Order: sequence, then C-alpha cells, then structure tokens
Amino acid sequence: MEESTYDPSRALSVDDRMNIVLSVISGRESVAEAAGRHMNISERSVEDWREAFIEGGLRGLQGAGAHRPPPREIRLVAEVTELKSALGEVCLELHVWQAIRKYWRRIPDTG
Repeated sequence: MEESTYDPSRALSVDDRMNIVLSVISGRESVAEAAGRHMNISERSVEDWREAFIEGGLRGLQGAGAHRPPPREIRLVAEVTELKSALGEVCLELHVWQAIRKYWRRIPDTG
C-alpha cells in the first residue's frame, strides 16, 4: 500500500482512512505513528476509524467522518436513552405507589 500524505486542499478519502487503519491493524505502525504522519489527524480519529472499520468494514469507514460519531458512541447514546426511559417509568411507578400508600393511611381501619 502506498503511504498517503496529508493534502490540506482535501479531506482524507475513504481509501486514505482505510490504508491508515490497515497499517495500524496489521501492526506496521501504532496509532500514534499513523496520526503523526498526517497533519490535523488526531490519534482519536485513527482509533475511531479503526473501530468503525472493525465494526462495519468499508461501509463503517464511509460514514466515519467528523460529522458522524463513532459506532460505539451511537450505541451508548441509544443505551442511555433506553435507560432514561426505563428510569422514568420506574420513578412514575414509585410515585404512584407512594400516592396509594398515602391514600391508604388516610382510610380508617374498620376491621
């Protein structure tokens, strides 16, 4: 594979990102070395591209630009949303049970 260099006139293509990821995955260079070869490319970006490639192959890299969060973050946001919903339901249920308990304490015992 040909070593790509940063061209400020364009963003890295999917092929450039794939070459970077493959060089890291194959062990030819570390994440830090791969990021260091390109100006304005952070180690975090290389890690995100690697994760996107591992999870989704070339398609994962096609959407792994700065405009889209990495797949792991997407999954975590979905999980947080689901947990917030579940927590809201539990809080509502607790509120209902507390109201029922309060109501039953007001009714005199006739037995």
